[in-house]
Amino acid sequence: MASVNDLDSMQAFRKADRQAGGGYLYATVTGYLHRNVAPRLFGHTPDSAEQPVFLAAAGLTEMAGWMAHDAGRDALAEQHFQRALGMAQIGQDSQLGADICGSLSHLAHHTGRPDRAFAYARQGHEQLKSGPSHPGLEARLLAMQARGHAAARDHDGCIQHLHRAERVLATTPAEAPSPWASSFDEASLAAEAARCLRQFGQLGAARRQAAHVVALRPPERIRSRAFAQLMLVSILIAQGRPDEACAIAHEVLRSTRALASVLVVQQFEALDRRLIPYRDNTDVAVFLEVLREELRDRRWLTQWLPTDPDQPGTGSS
Repeated sequence: MASVNDLDSMQAFRKADRQAGGGYLYATVTGYLHRNVAPRLFGHTPDSAEQPVFLAAAGLTEMAGWMAHDAGRDALAEQHFQRALGMAQIGQDSQLGADICGSLSHLAHHTGRPDRAFAYARQGHEQLKSGPSHPGLEARLLAMQARGHAAARDHDGCIQHLHRAERVLATTPAEAPSPWASSFDEASLAAEAARCLRQFGQLGAARRQAAHVVALRPPERIRSRAFAQLMLVSILIAQGRPDEACAIAHEVLRSTRALASVLVVQQFEALDRRLIPYRDNTDVAVFLEVLREELRDRRWLTQWLPTDPDQPGTGSS
């Protein structure tokens, strides 16, 4: 059997990742896979054929994919997710398989492939049908489909899927969920709703959803709280409220100084561009000066991960 330490390590990595970002932990997670998990997968120890080992490999490889995504290496992230999906299927954990399909769907949305995102979400639903129910995962997959409807400018379809996700999320699972699958909670759904509503130009509703995420996420969830705050900032700018936007953005700059997340840096770069029309505003001008100095300090993050997926630490995890 896979050691309970694999699951303990997964939980510790997950907690650290939420606070520090993928840039600091990617090498640690892939190193753990190579040293602690790969030998058991490939027959070097007696438990190599056991399903739990494949689940450990799948769960940790999916995590490596998210860390690569957080570092702006989306092609590498997709490689990790695809490998993780195959190992989850060998391990016969339908919930973990559905979770990974949700990750692939998110990545497809992020890279501008809504049709693929739809397909992965549907694949995830099929995975869930083969095992016990998991309201959080079902809600996540419905939210991915809602984003697809938003990309297609299908307002009714989008809202319908968001409402379905909300109803499903409120139900109680019949049994304990897979410990390898990620959580999807009320704040997660609010973040997806905010993305969709902003895309339709429903800025007031999007702002309420983003503010709800900020209220639900504790300070130790640095990255997800920062994403919600930056979404709120972008909405305030779109509403013509740059002073309020800059006040929140100053807070995000302070709270993310130790966070190794290229995705956060990219959002700050987009914020710089959004604020240019307001640069004659004193508060905006002061913030832009601080922001540009911070960006100069943070751009080293883009160098942390090898671009060649065949380099050591990326090939077999």
